[in-house]
Amino acid sequence: MFRRILQTFKYSIFPSKCLACGLFFHPNQDRPAGKTPFDRIVHDPIETIFYRVMTPFLCPSCAQEFSPVHSPFCTTCGRMFKSKSGADHQCGSCIQNKTLCHRIRAAGIYCGPLKSNIHALKYKNKVHLARPLGRLLFSSFMKYYDISTIDYILPVPLHISRLKKRGFNQAVMLINEWPVLINLSNVNRKINTDRFMHIDCKNLVRKRKTLSQTGLGKEKRKENVKGAFAVTDKSKISGKQVLLIDDVHTTGSTCDECADTLIASGAKTVSVLTLARAD
Repeated sequence: MFRRILQTFKYSIFPSKCLACGLFFHPNQDRPAGKTPFDRIVHDPIETIFYRVMTPFLCPSCAQEFSPVHSPFCTTCGRMFKSKSGADHQCGSCIQNKTLCHRIRAAGIYCGPLKSNIHALKYKNKVHLARPLGRLLFSSFMKYYDISTIDYILPVPLHISRLKKRGFNQAVMLINEWPVLINLSNVNRKINTDRFMHIDCKNLVRKRKTLSQTGLGKEKRKENVKGAFAVTDKSKISGKQVLLIDDVHTTGSTCDECADTLIASGAKTVSVLTLARAD
Protein backbone atom coordinates (compact mmCIF):
# COMPACT_ATOMS: atom_id res chain seq x y z
CA MET A 1 0.00 0.00 0.00
CA PHE A 2 2.75 2.44 0.98
CA ARG A 3 4.62 1.67 -2.26
CA ARG A 4 1.48 2.39 -4.30
CA ILE A 5 1.04 5.72 -2.51
CA LEU A 6 4.65 6.60 -3.37
CA GLN A 7 4.06 5.66 -7.02
CA THR A 8 0.92 7.80 -7.15
CA PHE A 9 2.85 10.73 -5.70
CA LYS A 10 5.72 10.15 -8.14
CA TYR A 11 3.45 10.08 -11.21
CA SER A 12 1.57 13.16 -10.08
CA ILE A 13 4.80 15.15 -9.73
CA PHE A 14 6.79 13.48 -12.52
CA PRO A 15 4.45 12.21 -15.26
CA SER A 16 5.87 10.04 -18.03
CA LYS A 17 6.57 11.34 -21.51
CA CYS A 18 5.03 9.38 -24.37
CA LEU A 19 7.73 8.00 -26.66
CA ALA A 20 5.47 8.39 -29.69
CA CYS A 21 3.78 11.81 -29.43
CA GLY A 22 5.96 13.41 -26.75
CA LEU A 23 3.07 14.41 -24.50
CA PHE A 24 3.14 13.84 -20.75
CA PHE A 25 0.75 11.27 -19.28
CA HIS A 26 0.11 9.24 -16.14
CA PRO A 27 0.93 5.53 -16.65
CA ASN A 28 -1.57 2.84 -15.79
CA GLN A 29 -0.45 1.85 -12.28
CA ASP A 30 -2.34 -1.43 -12.49
CA ARG A 31 0.15 -2.64 -15.08
CA PRO A 32 3.62 -1.40 -14.02
CA ALA A 33 6.60 -2.13 -16.25
CA GLY A 34 7.69 -5.76 -16.09
CA LYS A 35 4.64 -6.90 -14.06
CA THR A 36 2.39 -8.06 -16.89
CA PRO A 37 1.11 -11.58 -16.08
CA PHE A 38 2.95 -14.02 -18.30
CA ASP A 39 -0.15 -15.98 -19.29
CA ARG A 40 -1.38 -12.81 -20.98
CA ILE A 41 1.91 -12.54 -22.89
CA VAL A 42 1.45 -15.96 -24.45
CA HIS A 43 -2.26 -16.19 -25.13
CA ASP A 44 -3.69 -12.71 -25.77
CA PRO A 45 -3.94 -11.11 -29.24
CA ILE A 46 -0.80 -9.25 -30.35
CA GLU A 47 -2.47 -5.82 -30.15
CA THR A 48 -3.57 -6.53 -26.56
CA ILE A 49 -0.07 -7.64 -25.61
CA PHE A 50 1.41 -4.51 -27.19
CA TYR A 51 -0.93 -2.31 -25.17
CA ARG A 52 -0.09 -4.09 -21.93
CA VAL A 53 3.69 -4.19 -22.23
CA MET A 54 3.97 -0.65 -23.61
CA THR A 55 1.59 1.01 -21.12
CA PRO A 56 4.45 2.57 -19.09
CA PHE A 57 5.98 4.16 -22.20
CA LEU A 58 3.05 5.31 -24.34
CA CYS A 59 0.01 7.43 -23.65
CA PRO A 60 -3.29 5.51 -23.98
CA SER A 61 -4.07 7.17 -27.31
CA CYS A 62 -0.75 6.25 -28.97
CA ALA A 63 -0.78 2.74 -27.52
CA GLN A 64 -4.06 2.12 -29.35
CA GLU A 65 -2.51 3.11 -32.70
CA PHE A 66 -0.38 -0.04 -32.95
CA SER A 67 -0.94 -1.83 -36.27
CA PRO A 68 -0.53 -5.61 -35.94
CA VAL A 69 0.12 -7.93 -38.85
CA HIS A 70 -3.18 -9.69 -39.50
CA SER A 71 -4.65 -12.23 -41.87
CA PRO A 72 -4.85 -12.70 -44.71
CA PHE A 73 -1.11 -12.65 -45.40
CA CYS A 74 1.37 -14.63 -47.48
CA THR A 75 2.23 -17.93 -45.82
CA THR A 76 5.86 -17.54 -46.94
CA CYS A 77 6.95 -13.88 -46.83
CA GLY A 78 4.28 -12.72 -44.35
CA ARG A 79 3.21 -9.70 -46.41
CA MET A 80 -0.41 -8.75 -45.79
CA PHE A 81 -2.83 -8.78 -48.69
CA LYS A 82 -4.84 -5.64 -49.47
CA SER A 83 -8.11 -7.55 -49.20
CA LYS A 84 -9.17 -8.12 -45.59
CA SER A 85 -11.15 -11.24 -46.44
CA GLY A 86 -10.02 -14.73 -47.33
CA ALA A 87 -7.53 -17.23 -45.94
CA ASP A 88 -3.73 -16.95 -45.71
CA HIS A 89 -2.03 -18.18 -48.88
CA GLN A 90 1.19 -17.84 -50.80
CA CYS A 91 1.53 -14.62 -52.78
CA GLY A 92 2.34 -14.48 -56.49
CA SER A 93 5.83 -13.10 -55.88
CA CYS A 94 6.78 -16.02 -53.62
CA ILE A 95 5.34 -18.52 -56.11
CA GLN A 96 7.40 -17.07 -58.96
CA ASN A 97 10.55 -16.21 -57.03
CA LYS A 98 11.50 -18.79 -54.44
CA THR A 99 13.01 -17.21 -51.36
CA LEU A 100 15.69 -18.84 -49.21
CA CYS A 101 13.67 -17.97 -46.11
CA HIS A 102 11.24 -20.74 -45.22
CA ARG A 103 8.87 -18.41 -43.36
CA ILE A 104 8.91 -14.71 -42.43
CA ARG A 105 6.73 -13.29 -39.67
CA ALA A 106 6.47 -9.97 -37.79
CA ALA A 107 4.49 -8.65 -34.83
CA GLY A 108 3.36 -5.40 -36.45
CA ILE A 109 3.70 -2.84 -39.21
CA TYR A 110 6.66 -0.46 -39.05
CA CYS A 111 4.70 2.68 -38.27
CA GLY A 112 3.20 4.64 -35.39
CA PRO A 113 4.12 3.71 -31.81
CA LEU A 114 5.97 0.51 -32.76
CA LYS A 115 8.31 2.44 -35.05
CA SER A 116 8.80 5.14 -32.39
CA ASN A 117 9.79 2.57 -29.79
CA ILE A 118 12.17 0.72 -32.09
CA HIS A 119 13.84 4.04 -32.94
CA ALA A 120 14.04 4.95 -29.25
CA LEU A 121 15.75 1.64 -28.49
CA LYS A 122 18.21 1.73 -31.39
CA TYR A 123 19.08 5.40 -31.73
CA LYS A 124 18.21 7.04 -28.40
CA ASN A 125 19.75 4.42 -26.12
CA LYS A 126 16.41 3.58 -24.45
CA VAL A 127 17.66 0.09 -23.60
CA HIS A 128 14.90 -0.43 -21.03
CA LEU A 129 12.55 -0.92 -24.00
CA ALA A 130 14.29 -4.16 -24.96
CA ARG A 131 12.40 -6.13 -22.31
CA PRO A 132 8.81 -5.17 -23.26
CA LEU A 133 9.60 -5.31 -26.97
CA GLY A 134 11.29 -8.67 -26.45
CA ARG A 135 8.13 -9.96 -24.77
CA LEU A 136 6.06 -8.71 -27.69
CA LEU A 137 8.42 -10.55 -30.04
CA PHE A 138 8.24 -13.73 -27.96
CA SER A 139 4.45 -13.68 -28.03
CA SER A 140 4.67 -13.41 -31.83
CA PHE A 141 7.04 -16.36 -31.85
CA MET A 142 4.53 -18.42 -29.87
CA LYS A 143 1.74 -17.31 -32.20
CA TYR A 144 3.39 -18.03 -35.53
CA TYR A 145 5.82 -20.88 -34.93
CA ASP A 146 5.55 -24.46 -33.81
CA ILE A 147 8.28 -24.38 -31.19
CA SER A 148 9.04 -28.05 -31.66
CA THR A 149 10.31 -27.30 -35.18
CA ILE A 150 12.88 -24.64 -34.22
CA ASP A 151 16.32 -25.96 -33.25
CA TYR A 152 18.47 -22.86 -33.28
CA ILE A 153 17.86 -19.13 -32.77
CA LEU A 154 20.29 -16.53 -34.09
CA PRO A 155 20.07 -12.71 -33.97
CA VAL A 156 21.15 -10.83 -37.09
CA PRO A 157 24.64 -9.57 -36.15
CA LEU A 158 26.15 -6.09 -36.30
CA HIS A 159 29.67 -5.44 -37.52
CA ILE A 160 32.09 -4.95 -34.63
CA SER A 161 32.60 -1.28 -35.54
CA ARG A 162 28.87 -0.51 -35.36
CA LEU A 163 28.51 -2.59 -32.21
CA LYS A 164 31.20 -0.54 -30.51
CA LYS A 165 29.59 2.72 -31.64
CA ARG A 166 26.03 1.78 -30.59
CA GLY A 167 27.09 -0.23 -27.55
CA PHE A 168 24.63 -3.07 -28.12
CA ASN A 169 22.94 -5.19 -30.76
CA GLN A 170 19.19 -4.60 -30.50
CA ALA A 171 18.43 -8.04 -31.96
CA VAL A 172 20.44 -9.67 -29.17
CA MET A 173 18.76 -7.57 -26.49
CA LEU A 174 15.31 -8.54 -27.76
CA ILE A 175 15.96 -12.22 -26.98
CA ASN A 176 17.91 -11.77 -23.72
CA GLU A 177 14.86 -12.71 -21.63
CA TRP A 178 13.69 -15.53 -23.91
CA PRO A 179 15.30 -18.39 -21.90
CA VAL A 180 13.27 -17.24 -18.88
CA LEU A 181 10.09 -16.84 -20.95
CA ILE A 182 10.58 -20.29 -22.45
CA ASN A 183 10.75 -21.81 -18.98
CA LEU A 184 7.75 -19.82 -17.76
CA SER A 185 5.69 -20.97 -20.72
CA ASN A 186 6.57 -24.61 -19.97
CA VAL A 187 7.31 -25.27 -23.63
CA ASN A 188 10.05 -27.72 -22.66
CA ARG A 189 7.35 -30.13 -21.52
CA LYS A 190 6.05 -30.42 -25.05
CA ILE A 191 9.26 -31.70 -26.61
CA ASN A 192 12.46 -33.51 -25.82
CA THR A 193 14.58 -31.01 -23.88
CA ASP A 194 17.79 -32.63 -25.18
CA ARG A 195 17.06 -31.26 -28.64
CA PHE A 196 15.29 -28.10 -27.63
CA MET A 197 16.14 -24.92 -29.50
CA HIS A 198 19.42 -23.27 -28.66
CA ILE A 199 19.87 -19.49 -28.57
CA ASP A 200 23.30 -18.49 -29.89
CA CYS A 201 24.36 -14.85 -30.24
CA LYS A 202 27.88 -15.52 -31.58
CA ASN A 203 27.80 -18.14 -34.30
CA LEU A 204 26.59 -15.83 -37.07
CA VAL A 205 28.91 -12.84 -37.60
CA ARG A 206 29.06 -9.84 -39.89
CA LYS A 207 32.58 -10.15 -41.25
CA ARG A 208 32.48 -7.09 -43.49
CA LYS A 209 31.47 -3.55 -42.61
CA THR A 210 28.47 -2.42 -44.64
CA LEU A 211 26.68 0.85 -45.19
CA SER A 212 23.47 1.54 -43.34
CA GLN A 213 20.57 0.03 -45.30
CA THR A 214 18.44 3.10 -44.54
CA GLY A 215 17.75 5.07 -47.71
CA LEU A 216 19.06 2.38 -50.09
CA GLY A 217 16.88 0.83 -52.78
CA LYS A 218 16.23 -2.90 -53.01
CA GLU A 219 19.07 -3.69 -55.42
CA LYS A 220 21.54 -1.49 -53.53
CA ARG A 221 20.58 -3.25 -50.30
CA LYS A 222 21.32 -6.64 -51.84
CA GLU A 223 24.66 -5.43 -53.15
CA ASN A 224 25.51 -3.80 -49.82
CA VAL A 225 25.20 -7.02 -47.77
CA LYS A 226 26.51 -9.49 -50.37
CA GLY A 227 29.07 -11.75 -48.71
CA ALA A 228 28.87 -9.80 -45.44
CA PHE A 229 28.07 -12.74 -43.14
CA ALA A 230 29.81 -15.89 -41.97
CA VAL A 231 29.20 -18.84 -39.64
CA THR A 232 31.97 -19.49 -37.12
CA ASP A 233 31.00 -23.09 -36.25
CA LYS A 234 29.11 -24.90 -39.00
CA SER A 235 28.74 -28.08 -36.93
CA LYS A 236 26.30 -26.30 -34.60
CA ILE A 237 23.81 -25.53 -37.35
CA SER A 238 24.27 -28.56 -39.56
CA GLY A 239 20.84 -30.02 -40.29
CA LYS A 240 19.17 -27.51 -37.94
CA GLN A 241 15.99 -25.51 -38.45
CA VAL A 242 17.14 -21.97 -37.75
CA LEU A 243 15.16 -18.90 -36.70
CA LEU A 244 16.70 -15.49 -37.45
CA ILE A 245 15.76 -12.59 -35.18
CA ASP A 246 15.85 -8.92 -36.19
CA ASP A 247 14.05 -5.70 -35.33
CA VAL A 248 12.70 -4.66 -38.76
CA HIS A 249 12.06 -6.47 -42.04
CA THR A 250 12.21 -4.04 -44.96
CA THR A 251 13.14 -5.51 -48.36
CA GLY A 252 14.47 -8.72 -46.85
CA SER A 253 17.97 -8.28 -48.32
CA THR A 254 19.77 -8.74 -45.00
CA CYS A 255 17.75 -11.79 -43.98
CA ASP A 256 18.11 -13.34 -47.46
CA GLU A 257 21.89 -12.95 -47.29
CA CYS A 258 21.97 -14.42 -43.77
CA ALA A 259 19.79 -17.32 -44.96
CA ASP A 260 22.07 -17.93 -47.94
CA THR A 261 25.09 -18.06 -45.60
CA LEU A 262 23.35 -20.36 -43.11
CA ILE A 263 22.02 -22.79 -45.71
CA ALA A 264 25.43 -22.91 -47.41
CA SER A 265 26.83 -23.76 -43.97
CA GLY A 266 24.47 -26.71 -43.54
CA ALA A 267 21.24 -25.33 -42.05
CA LYS A 268 18.16 -27.33 -43.03
CA THR A 269 15.78 -24.35 -43.09
CA VAL A 270 15.94 -20.66 -42.14
CA SER A 271 12.91 -18.72 -40.94
CA VAL A 272 12.67 -15.10 -39.81
CA LEU A 273 10.92 -13.26 -36.99
CA THR A 274 11.00 -9.48 -36.54
CA LEU A 275 9.24 -6.90 -34.44
CA ALA A 276 8.05 -5.01 -37.50
CA ARG A 277 7.82 -5.15 -41.25
CA ALA A 278 7.87 -2.09 -43.47
CA ASP A 279 5.02 -3.08 -45.79
